[in-house]
Amino acid sequence: MDLLFKRAQTPGRFRSVKFKLWGKIELTEDERRMVDRYDLDHSILIYSYQENLIRNSIIVGLLASVVVFFSFASVFGRTAGGFFSVIVFGGAAWFHFDWWRETIFVKDLMYGRHFTCRNIIDLGRREAWLKQICSYLRQVMESAKNWDGEERTPIEPLAPEDAKNIMIRGIRWFDM
Repeated sequence: MDLLFKRAQTPGRFRSVKFKLWGKIELTEDERRMVDRYDLDHSILIYSYQENLIRNSIIVGLLASVVVFFSFASVFGRTAGGFFSVIVFGGAAWFHFDWWRETIFVKDLMYGRHFTCRNIIDLGRREAWLKQICSYLRQVMESAKNWDGEERTPIEPLAPEDAKNIMIRGIRWFDM
């Protein structure tokens, strides 16, 4: 597995520079078969909760559909305007959602994904983040090769005070 990056700079609004990053993983034929076998392409590599993303996508879709409705209704009639506005609503909302989502799936990197970064520090962090998560994916794929079989892991008893603290905290101990 190789991770490929392409970087670009574009002039932004108000004299600031926008940094763009494109990332893609290049898989060998064996790795691609493994991704298909275990359906890894739909797995989430990086999850990001974005509270207003769906709401903003719907707003963008509604605005685009209103413009299309009035444009088409005045020329072709309300039925055609309504038909095309529904299609534009779905397309604009999906495009906005897909462009701004921070959640990254394996398939995003298999086919290449563009990232817009505010500054060079954000670009460096994004690259490091992607390198780390691709390293994790590589280890998951290696583990999948040897998933069959049995593994024995001895669990050693803890000191009495540590055992008591675990019992008091319960399951939350694993969250530390």
